Amino acid sequence: MSAVARASFAAFVLLVGAQTAGGQARSPLKRGAPSAAARPVCSPATQAGSTTPTRKRDARELAQRAQQSAILGDRTAARDQLRQATVLDPANPDLAYQLARALESVGSTDDAVVEYCRFLALAPSAPEAAETRERLTSLTRTTQVAVSEKILAPFRSGIASYEAGRYAAAEASFSSAIALQPDWAEAYYDRALANAARGRSEQAVVDLQQYLRLRPEAEDRAAVIRRISGLRGGPLSPSAALGLGLVIPGAGQMYTGRRVFGVLTLAAAGGALAYALKSGPVTKEFVVNPTDPFGNPLPPFIDTRIETGRPNLVPGLAAFGVIAGATAIEAFVHARHVNSSEQRFSANLMPSGDGLALRLTLR
Repeated sequence: MSAVARASFAAFVLLVGAQTAGGQARSPLKRGAPSAAARPVCSPATQAGSTTPTRKRDARELAQRAQQSAILGDRTAARDQLRQATVLDPANPDLAYQLARALESVGSTDDAVVEYCRFLALAPSAPEAAETRERLTSLTRTTQVAVSEKILAPFRSGIASYEAGRYAAAEASFSSAIALQPDWAEAYYDRALANAARGRSEQAVVDLQQYLRLRPEAEDRAAVIRRISGLRGGPLSPSAALGLGLVIPGAGQMYTGRRVFGVLTLAAAGGALAYALKSGPVTKEFVVNPTDPFGNPLPPFIDTRIETGRPNLVPGLAAFGVIAGATAIEAFVHARHVNSSEQRFSANLMPSGDGLALRLTLR
């Protein structure tokens, strides 16, 4: 090896060592945009009420005035006259269409959409129906783009904060994006990475589980499951969850990453135990063997006396046992459910007659 090659190799080793010493590289974020669910533009229309012939005639006259106003360039007057006409004759599809066009001409997009929808409800097979549907698509596209930009802004801010090492700010930004788009799987994944970088393993696990629920066919599912297992310190053990829950009520819930549930369980069990050990007056029966003044025995009888004891011992211990048993079983079932829902994947090299074999396990 030449001196130049040796020097280049040494520089490469030093560079790799410096990067390793500087800390583990950040995991790459996901940058996919949310998949907008198809939403109906028109809401279900209410049935238009009937009107009288006189009101229909007045509505036609107002529509003619509106046409004259439009010809003269007074769009506002045309809009107002058509509105009055539709009030007089709400079941007339022509008036609904004309009002929608008038509203669109003056920039009242939302009101125009409402009237176009009303026209389609009144006359779905009219010659203008196809054109009306195209207009609705055009009018609603601008609003949908604005909403998308509103959602993307905090997501982009979260990416910038994460890449700058400001993990708390990144977590807050991804949370804002999730609040605007609750089914955004990539935002949950990225928030999980921000939480993991802050040492908040439980929150990261919850977000990664939500990512898998929203993306059940994700290509990186096995890698995400391995990351969840690593954040937990290993796969969940249903038997360990059951045993911990039986020894200490709530410990099974804490073991499965649900601290609030575990604390509430422990508090409830502690309250039941305190109720069982609470002191109070207890009425006890005892047998009295009396004698007469000369010392001769008389027939025995039963008497009672009040003593200090634990009157709630039996029901309190029963409640404690029910809480401990039920929550321990719940922790066991939850651990099994988590394992099955995540479809835990493992890969191991096993010795075989021909060398090594790769063993894949999915359970």
